[in-house]
This record gives sequence, structure tokens and C-alpha cells, in this order.
Amino acid sequence: MRNRVPDIKVNDLKMHYTERGSGPSVVALHAATVSSEAMNWLAQSIARSSFNIITPDLRGHGQTQNPAGDLHLSRLVDDLLEFVYMLGRGPVHGAGFSLGGAVALYAALRKPEMFRSLVLLGSNYRAPSNERLESILGLVENRAPMQQQVFNPDTGVVVGWDQPVEAFRTVSCPTLIITGDRDEFNDIDDNLALYKVLPNASLLVIPGAGHLGPVNHPMVHQAVQDFYGWVPK
Repeated sequence: MRNRVPDIKVNDLKMHYTERGSGPSVVALHAATVSSEAMNWLAQSIARSSFNIITPDLRGHGQTQNPAGDLHLSRLVDDLLEFVYMLGRGPVHGAGFSLGGAVALYAALRKPEMFRSLVLLGSNYRAPSNERLESILGLVENRAPMQQQVFNPDTGVVVGWDQPVEAFRTVSCPTLIITGDRDEFNDIDDNLALYKVLPNASLLVIPGAGHLGPVNHPMVHQAVQDFYGWVPK
């Protein structure tokens, strides 16, 4: 059962979010170009493990506006850290799909004391190249307006993924990495490299799955429930 709650003032905006369940808090972040509604499947799965699930709309997505002139990753990370602080329930468990996973990962790199664990689905420590995005989404001028805005090479979310994989050795909280072996946006070698440097990580590769393959996949539901069954709360 979902409960609507007031928006939280975060930096220069009001961040809209949905909250459900009771127990330790998990902040789950959605992918680019969609809203927190896209995380309902994961929120329901985590709620079955007796957690409180908080799903905010990232800046410029859903019901959260973007007063700034960009959607750079560093700005989204700033928003998340301030959001967790304003919630007053930290440290929290972080989770995210695609862009949401990158925001959570970089936030944990900056403020590791604010996160008890991470679940990263279809995510990466580095952004897909403009050439890769063009091969998936087409030329910039031919994309849908939301895609043009979010993936703008100068002001969009692809700016700011600037840390080498070795930098993430300092993220010591339990981390579950989940990826499809045919993810169009991410190379499985990147997920493996991140898994190797994180000191307390697990890796699940979904065979035959593309970028959206983990969504509602039974292997993912089981892995997430198992993870939250043993991770320190």
C-alpha cells in the first residue's frame, strides 16, 4: 500500500516522493526519462522483506521540477544526499536502476556513512558514450523531447561520471550488482570490474537479458529478497 507524502525541499527544488511499508528505509531511484512509478515492481519486492521503501522523482523527472540549467550527475548526487539528510533517517539502504544506480553509487562514494547497502541494477560507474547513445536512441535531433533533454551531451545526465573504477574501493557497504549480459547501455566487463574493486559486493548476471531484462525478472526478485534478508539493517 502506497502513501503519498509532502514533497521535501531539497537544494533549489521540492523533490516529490512516494513512501510505503515499515522498517529500515530503502531509497530507490529510477532510470532516466521515467519517474518513480517505474520502480513500483522493485518497491513491492523489497517491501515483502519488511522495509520502508521511499521512491523519489529525480530532478527533471516525474513531479520534480528542475529549476537549474542542467541535469549533471553531480547535481543529482547533491539532491540525493540532501534528500537523505532531510528525511532524517540515515543511514539508509540505497537502490537504483540505470541512472538511479549511478546516482546512488556516486552518492555512496562521496558520503559512505549515509548508506548501509546498495543495490545497483543495469547501472555503471561510467556513462555510455555519445556514440553508444546514438546507436541506441538515434540522432539527437530525432529523439523524443525528454530524451533530448535528459541525454543532452552538454547539460544532460551523461556529464559528471568522472571517477575511475578504482576510486570505488572506498565504498565498503554490502552491494548487490545486477546486470543483463546483453545490456545495450552497459558493458558487462564494467560491472565485473566494479564487482572486483568493491570490497563487499555480489554480482548477478541475468542470461539473455538486455537493459530492461532485470525488470520483474524472477531471478532479480529472489536475489533482492535474499540480499535484504541478510544485510545488516
